Amino acid sequence: MREYEPVRLKEEGVKAGYKVDIVKYGQIEVRVGSEKRRVKIDLGRGRKLGDYDLVVLRAASKKGSSMVSVKVVVLSELRRLGKKVINGSSFWEWPLLGKIEQGVELAGAGIPTIPFVTFGSRLGWKGFESTFPCMVKGRFGSHGRTVKLVKERQELDKLIKVYKSGNVLIQPVMPIKQWYRCIVVGDEFLGAMRHRQKGRYGGLEREEYKLVKFNKKKMNELKWLCICVSMLFMCDYCGIDVGWDEEKKGWVVFEVNRTAQFKYFEKRTGVNVSEAMVS
Repeated sequence: MREYEPVRLKEEGVKAGYKVDIVKYGQIEVRVGSEKRRVKIDLGRGRKLGDYDLVVLRAASKKGSSMVSVKVVVLSELRRLGKKVINGSSFWEWPLLGKIEQGVELAGAGIPTIPFVTFGSRLGWKGFESTFPCMVKGRFGSHGRTVKLVKERQELDKLIKVYKSGNVLIQPVMPIKQWYRCIVVGDEFLGAMRHRQKGRYGGLEREEYKLVKFNKKKMNELKWLCICVSMLFMCDYCGIDVGWDEEKKGWVVFEVNRTAQFKYFEKRTGVNVSEAMVS
C-alpha cells in the first residue's frame, strides 16, 4: 500500500491540471560517464528530471536503509536545471536535519526549544550526571520510536549502549500537558492539531488534567512562532511540533519535520494540505 501523502499530492496535482508521477528512490539510477555531459539520472520508464516543473522530495529511505546520497544527487541536478523543488533550499543547506542540528539552530536563533546534551562517544556518558527522570532520544526517528523516558542511572547506562555514539541526546522531562502538530506551507500557517502528552513521555495520566483551549492571543503566538521556525529552516512546507510549557507559560518547539505526514491532520482539521502544497 502506498503512503497517504504521495497519493494525495498526486490527486491534487491532477486536479490542478498537472501530469503527475510518483518515483521511488530505489527506482532511480545514477550514472557518471566520461562524456561532456557526465551525469545521467534515470527515473525509469523513460522519465527524466527535466520533464517536470515541480518536484516534492520525500524522506529518503528504502527498507530501513538511508538513500540520502541519491536524494542529494537528484536535488543537485534539479538545481542545475532550475526546477522548483519543495524545500529544495532547506534540503541543500541541511541534507540531514536531526534533533541535534535542529536544537542548535533553534537555540542560536533565540527560539524556545528543549535543552539537551549529547556526546560524540560513549566516554562522555561515563562522567555525565543527569537529573532523573529524563528523556533519551535518537537523533532521528518517527512516531516516538527512539524516545524513552528514563527513571534511573542504571536504566540510562543500559539504554545508551543501544544507540550509536553521536546519534543520541538527553533532555529534561518538560512540564507539558498538551502539544500541537502545526503545518506551514510557504508563509501560511494552515492550522494546528492538538495532542495530549502521553505518560510514557513524561505527561500526566489522563485523569489528572483536562486539555484546555488557548485564547486567541496565545494561538496567534503559536502561529507566528511556527512561521519563524519555517523561515529559519528555509522550508516551503513543514510540520512543526510545539508544546505548552506549564512552568514557563510559553510555547516551546519540539521538532521540525520537512517531510511531515499529514494524513490525520487533513482528516481531523479538514484542511487540504495537499492542495496548498501544489498551489
